Amino acid sequence: MRIAVFGGSFNPLHVGHLFIAEEVKTELRYDKIIFVPSNISCHKEDFSKVTSSARLEMVREALEEYDYFIVDSSDIERGGVSYSIDTINHIYENYTFEEKPGFIIGDDLLKDFPTWKTADKLRELIDLIVVRRISDEKLDSNLPNYYIENTIMPVSSTEIRKRVKHGKTIKHLTPEKVRIKIIKNGYYR
Repeated sequence: MRIAVFGGSFNPLHVGHLFIAEEVKTELRYDKIIFVPSNISCHKEDFSKVTSSARLEMVREALEEYDYFIVDSSDIERGGVSYSIDTINHIYENYTFEEKPGFIIGDDLLKDFPTWKTADKLRELIDLIVVRRISDEKLDSNLPNYYIENTIMPVSSTEIRKRVKHGKTIKHLTPEKVRIKIIKNGYYR
């Protein structure tokens, strides 16, 4: 079995996340994509006041209809700041797979990847998969990686939170189960 890991705050999960996961699965022929919501992201500040357990619940509900998407709660259960090396170590200890796992990051994170905690060790353990989020052009990098030439989806978790805060619709920007949970619980207001 070939697996790829897709970590992030998923605050909230949106259609762009699902599209990227589908593109990676299809183009690189992965059997499973493992979504790992972070507890506290080391790359982003969170001003939304939505708990990690609420984010995890939204991801679980949104992905329950997909048999090839797995939700792993290890970063949240571990607590503290979530580091990719800890996530990947967990994957090695708890999953069976044939090749190094893929590790999905946006091109917006590529430049700083060498500064990540134990980046050299992380690089040995994964096949880095870079997806387009900000640039139509392939970004230069001395890191060997797979580069997915996906369509850039003009949606972000930041925009969704802003739209909710200002009373605008988010229908079709998030999975319907996520949208309903956001409205029902008053998240991001």
